[in-house]
This record gives sequence, structure tokens and C-alpha cells, in this order.
Amino acid sequence: MSEHSSSAASEPVGSVAEEAFKLFRAMASQPHAATDGDAATHVCTNAWCPVCQVAGFVRDNPEALAKVAESAAQLTRSLRELIDTALTPRDET
Repeated sequence: MSEHSSSAASEPVGSVAEEAFKLFRAMASQPHAATDGDAATHVCTNAWCPVCQVAGFVRDNPEALAKVAESAAQLTRSLRELIDTALTPRDET
């Protein structure tokens, strides 16, 4: 294991949706590093920048992101059940 172990490394790994939620929440809460050495946050000069739009949305709407993660987890469970049902042999008696 690397020397950069932290308390986060001891957390159990969640579903893909849960981990994506954690990643987006962490990205939205961290200020971007400024190039001139001051503590200014990143200001996007392009309204179309998808990275800035996602980070802004996550920062402004954490409850919406939680709902998206919950829906993605439910979709994953439903697809898994569908595949399990499709692959289960049927008894034809």
C-alpha cells in the first residue's frame, strides 16, 4: 500500500454511484489552485465549459446529485435483477 494512506482508505468501498457522488462532492468543495499563488478560486470565462458547469451544479445542488446517485443505484439493481432472471433456467413441467 502507498505511503499516502488516510482515513478515507479505511472506508468501505460503495457502489459506483456512491463513489461518484463522493468524487463530485469532493471536487465541488475544493477550491481550484490559482496559478499566481493567491487563494482565489477558479472562475470560468467560458459559459459552455462542461467541467465548470458540472462543478457548479454539484456545488449548488448537492441534494439533486444525491437523488441522481440513488437513481443510478436503483437502475443498477434493476438491471442486475433483469439479467439474473433472464439467465435463470426455467422449469417447464
